Amino acid sequence: MICKVKLWADGGIFVRKWLLGLCLLLFLDTQTAGHLREKTSLQDLRDRGIPTRMLERLEIPAEEIRLYGIFWEDLQYFPAAGRKEVQGQQFFFENSWHARRTFQGERLHEGCDIFGREEKSGYYPILSMTDGIVEKVGWLPLGGYRIGIRSPGGGYFYYAHLSSYAREFQTGEQIKAGEVLGFLGDTGYGEEGTAGKFVPHLHLGIYVRTQTEEDHALNPYPVLQFLQKRQKNFFY
Repeated sequence: MICKVKLWADGGIFVRKWLLGLCLLLFLDTQTAGHLREKTSLQDLRDRGIPTRMLERLEIPAEEIRLYGIFWEDLQYFPAAGRKEVQGQQFFFENSWHARRTFQGERLHEGCDIFGREEKSGYYPILSMTDGIVEKVGWLPLGGYRIGIRSPGGGYFYYAHLSSYAREFQTGEQIKAGEVLGFLGDTGYGEEGTAGKFVPHLHLGIYVRTQTEEDHALNPYPVLQFLQKRQKNFFY
């Protein structure tokens, strides 16, 4: 009897070790498969000309990088236009993603701000970065005069604090990349017509639809870096 009990105990230890080893192998296989899928996905984006290395340097997670692929091939122009006769850099921006803001309560900055060399409202034209369709237009207490364009791939581009519109836009209207939407300004932070509460600038927001969110915000900073050399300038 003693021998039988010992054999059963030894056998039980062996089975438990075998099961533990099997679970470990399955876990490693799952992790490896996930890593390969992620690597393949990012490689696919690179093959499409999307600068994933730049996004990775900004410590944007891989799952977020894949979301940029929704609209990246729609991008054509930097959103602000300068004067053709002016030499040197005319616009400045920094990575202010998720910086703290306090108007209408504590919140995080879901966008990137673009400032002009000339701190003048109504001075710089604001362009559509992509082809698309007007989804929203008009006044918002936070964004002032704003317009939202949905690109063919599905990105939603939000242009805020405009001093005025280039014309009377209608929802559902088709927009061409490079078309003037309005002018960089300082509207917002109050009832319609409020202006002058901050330095004139363009607030750019970029959103995509996901399985869990209607408007998932992405950091526009790498998009602006990518488009810096695609700036349209005019004589005016």
